[in-house]
Amino acid sequence: MKQYLLIILLLFFGCVGPPDPEDGLIDNLPSIINTSDVFSFSLRGDKYDFNESYDLSFYLDSNSVLSTTLIVNEFSGNDTTSIFLKNSLDSTLYWYLVLGNSVYTRSDTMSGDPLSYPNKINVVGTQFNGVVDFQIIKQ
Repeated sequence: MKQYLLIILLLFFGCVGPPDPEDGLIDNLPSIINTSDVFSFSLRGDKYDFNESYDLSFYLDSNSVLSTTLIVNEFSGNDTTSIFLKNSLDSTLYWYLVLGNSVYTRSDTMSGDPLSYPNKINVVGTQFNGVVDFQIIKQ
């Protein structure tokens, strides 16, 4: 009986699950933050196809400043990945094309024209391999 108890205890406490991801991202599962001050799209892709759209939760006016950062690393393959920022009429304001490992930043002061304000983000990828982190912060 003691032998069976010992075997059961070893099996129960000796088994371990898969390791936790180092960066907190799970393959092919986008991580989204969409608040009144921040939008973030993070993804670790492994031949991942996606077409995601998000309405921004920002309230923008002519005093708003948007800081945008796009970081791509561990990129491999020849996939096509794009990020589109669109206005309320669904017209493209900015287009980011992912072609390889890169770091891109920009800062924009909003004008008085509401049609120049980003309202929606569309992220499209075909066979994406790598890590992409896209953030917009309202200041």
